[in-house]
Amino acid sequence: MAVADKIKVRTKKTTAEGLLDTEFLQLLPVNNPGLVAIISFPYMRLLFVNQQFEHYLGYTCAELAEKEVLFSNMLDDSGFDILLNQLTSVENDIDNRSNFVIYQLKNKEGKKAPFYLYASPFNKDHEKFGRLFFLLLHPDHTRWGVPFTSFESKELFLEQFGTENFGTFEWDINLNKVFWSAGVYRIFEIDEGQKIDARYMQGCIHPDDKERVNDALRRSMETGEDVNVEYRIVTGRKDVKVIHCLLRMTRAEDGTPVKFTGSMRDVTAKRHMEETLENKVNELYQSNKDLEEFAYIASHDLQEPLRKITTFIDRLSEKYKAVLAGDGAMYLSRVVSSADNMRNLINDLLEFSRITKDGHTFAPVDLNNILADTKNDFELKIEETSTAINSDELPVIEAVASQMKQLFSNIIGNAIKFHKQDVAPVITIETGSATAAEKHKYSLKKNIPYHKIVFTDNGIGFEDEYASRIFQVFQRLHGKSEYPGSGIGLAICKKIVEFHKGVIFAENIPGTGARFVCLLPQSQQVLKG
Repeated sequence: MAVADKIKVRTKKTTAEGLLDTEFLQLLPVNNPGLVAIISFPYMRLLFVNQQFEHYLGYTCAELAEKEVLFSNMLDDSGFDILLNQLTSVENDIDNRSNFVIYQLKNKEGKKAPFYLYASPFNKDHEKFGRLFFLLLHPDHTRWGVPFTSFESKELFLEQFGTENFGTFEWDINLNKVFWSAGVYRIFEIDEGQKIDARYMQGCIHPDDKERVNDALRRSMETGEDVNVEYRIVTGRKDVKVIHCLLRMTRAEDGTPVKFTGSMRDVTAKRHMEETLENKVNELYQSNKDLEEFAYIASHDLQEPLRKITTFIDRLSEKYKAVLAGDGAMYLSRVVSSADNMRNLINDLLEFSRITKDGHTFAPVDLNNILADTKNDFELKIEETSTAINSDELPVIEAVASQMKQLFSNIIGNAIKFHKQDVAPVITIETGSATAAEKHKYSLKKNIPYHKIVFTDNGIGFEDEYASRIFQVFQRLHGKSEYPGSGIGLAICKKIVEFHKGVIFAENIPGTGARFVCLLPQSQQVLKG
């Protein structure tokens, strides 16, 4: 026989009989690496199982021939409903046969384990058992222990696995049934296994939140957008909880809504903590506001008796200056000095209380002009002490001009006051940009430009341990007789800088002097809210 004729014969044979003979093909499902089963529909009778099925679930083909074994007995009630829905879906849409659903299956001894299940219908009905379906199962060897979730919600579950306050669910619109994971049962404080439907879930929503939740669901049904909503529920134990729900809708090919798949998280503790923190912040704000009001009123009311004291001292000094001599003159001088100190203290307290009051207008402020005005104010002091002030070109920032003037005056005034004996004060003002490390250290906005303004002097300095204390109200490091003042000046500086959403800190330069660093934002608008 010619070679060509042999090829023709071989081709005819393989076309008619296939590449493998029938006896060999029968071994395929038996030795399949997955669990294989054939069931009848709708009674779910097991008609065939392979070796893997027997290994994992304990049933053999010999047992199936002797007595009726129902696959449905291996499922709980919710699993049975899901399987019915899956078999219907794979019969109508071939693409669904590539989708798995996860079930908890009971083996012959009643022990449960999760399995991925694929299904497809036979093309031909059996004359005795009717409609048949082919099932392919794979054991889930992961540590997740997923109770029922489908492939659509498994990713959500895996992302959040291990948290006690999280669970997933599916709401089958056609079946009007809701399937919960164990986590959702825990959140709702309901025994696992209780049948859930849409009406039950609706009944758990807090009455004040129902309309808002239903509006979100309606929008999702109409537009297909995901639901992202937070609302309160009343649990089975009558506890009120706050849950955060993420929900995604699945549609059929004709656009009809089929089901919702989603997750729930119990955020009650988190919201309670946030509410408590917000209340504490409000209380602190109110307390600070009350203190500022008290300082303003008290300081303002002290002005009148102080004016009287000053007036009567002046009259006493004028009328009895010939009589008052020696100790009398000294005592009167100290009273005058104390009255002046009291006036300065009251004025500083008033200034301190005004800093954060409403009514301040932020506008572009040229700090070079602020420095020029400050030098002009200290003209006599600068001349008396031979002070030298050297400065870089300073930036223009969005600020309250009067407060910037107060900031520069207090820092420069301190540098002149606390100079070394017989050493002319030298004040150097340098400018630059705050570094990323400085922004991180002081919790400043990373994407906002901050100007760094550094005041360095050659004065007496301070001990390192006082670097933060010197910004406290009434904190003094030196005696009043040696260095007069109210002890509020640097506290005012700190409050001004913080009001501008910035940071101020001090550094001692051993044997050289002190350095004060201000980090101020370029703009206030970007920091609002």
